[in-house]
Amino acid sequence: MVGRQTALVARSAPSRRSILESATDVFMEVGFSGARVDEIARRARANKAMIYYHFGSKRGLYRTVLLELFGDVFAEIERLESSEAPPQERLRALYTLIAGHFSRKKALPPIMLREILAGGRSMDAEASRALFTIVAFVSETLREGTRTGAFRKINPLLLHLTMLGPLMLQFAGAAFRERLLPREKAGLAQPSDQEMLAHLLEVLDRSIVPPKAAPPPPRRRPRKTK
Repeated sequence: MVGRQTALVARSAPSRRSILESATDVFMEVGFSGARVDEIARRARANKAMIYYHFGSKRGLYRTVLLELFGDVFAEIERLESSEAPPQERLRALYTLIAGHFSRKKALPPIMLREILAGGRSMDAEASRALFTIVAFVSETLREGTRTGAFRKINPLLLHLTMLGPLMLQFAGAAFRERLLPREKAGLAQPSDQEMLAHLLEVLDRSIVPPKAAPPPPRRRPRKTK
């Protein structure tokens, strides 16, 4: 009996991985609403029962895909929260990490853009709470920098959208630009991922710097009386 259970676990582990990989591709291509469990099972060479065994439902599978795609980011946030680096360095490290993550996890930017266009209807509470740990980290880091006078006061969500939006378009829109730029604007070079990141880190630095104090007005010299 024990031998049969061990064999089942050994067979199910590769199946779970292949299901996740196939589901990631399908969610990237057609989003949550367009994805069909039959198609995911076909690509994974697994049966539908195995999908429900591992993930419970299509929504449970989607949640697992999202959490796995963002897993490295969550781990890095935990490390940065305990870091003694200055707040500005922590913010730069976060968005550098996200840029690298988007480069490695090609499915993540298009999946997130589809979810944004769908109004977040496909994300359950667990997935949305996990994703907003990123915003919470940005908010707390900005609060610390503002408290010490290193930062000006700025809306955390505004800063996060300023950084995240261009990064998603950079990685999700590469094929779009490769197709259209040569035809419409042949001399306009597509920015590299490194150039985009460097540009956004400069935007970050300029966005958080506190305003310079206005110089005092010049003192008027008293008129001499005759």
